[in-house]
Amino acid sequence: MTGNNKEILIIGGGIGGLTLALALQARDLFCQVYEAAPEFIPLGVGINMLPHAIRVLTTLGLEPDLKAYGVEAREFTYFNRYGQAIFAEPCGQFAGYSYPHFSIHRADLHKVLIDAVIDRLGSGAVHLNHRCAGVEQDGAGAALARVTADLGSG
Repeated sequence: MTGNNKEILIIGGGIGGLTLALALQARDLFCQVYEAAPEFIPLGVGINMLPHAIRVLTTLGLEPDLKAYGVEAREFTYFNRYGQAIFAEPCGQFAGYSYPHFSIHRADLHKVLIDAVIDRLGSGAVHLNHRCAGVEQDGAGAALARVTADLGSG
């Protein structure tokens, strides 16, 4: 690795990569996100987001958007195959946590994140259809050797 380029590039535009981009932006660090997919399409299933995850997203200013797409869970309840209740307990703020527990579709969570990244960093900060083709590492750190644009469907 040569040079002193301190540009921050995030490989992967999923939930983790987009959350990292927002966390860096909140600290006035500009970054760019590179995603291999040629477009973001709604994929996945519903997920449960526990209070510790909501705390992070709330500090990034996303709780109102999460409330618009998700459902705040009040309790966990388990039933047997005959529909008889086995166990129930409150969750999120109903269990005394400082933050709620949300159930949200993965595609909706991804939309909240990508919309926030584009709003805060600009549409030029997200590069679709790009793959990481190599990483170099030495005692000083790691750096991308090359990011390539995929022109075909692979």
